[in-house]
Amino acid sequence: MTRIKKQRKSVKVILMETAPKKKERLSDPDSYASRKQQAQKKRKKHLSVYEKARLEAEQQARNEASGRRGSQTVGPLADKIRKLNARKKQQEARASKSVDTDESNDATDATKESSD
Repeated sequence: MTRIKKQRKSVKVILMETAPKKKERLSDPDSYASRKQQAQKKRKKHLSVYEKARLEAEQQARNEASGRRGSQTVGPLADKIRKLNARKKQQEARASKSVDTDESNDATDATKESSD
């Protein structure tokens, strides 16, 4: 047996003599056609490969002209990275100082023992 989908029948039959023209559908801002057209206009357009290459070359030329290397590094994330790198350098400097003082103490201890 086949299953027949239920059909909703309206009590009032609506007869349209002519379907609305596209111009009429687009004039109504709530119609599907006008909403679809607006969405297509708002949609992001992808650049061609050549256009991307041209924009990247222009950006690189501007960076070189202004004396910068690479892209701009501004913003909260860049600041956070700079702070972390500064802390690492300080810790490495402290560690190298403590290693140097330990080695110098060991050397002085060895000279004292040999002189005794």
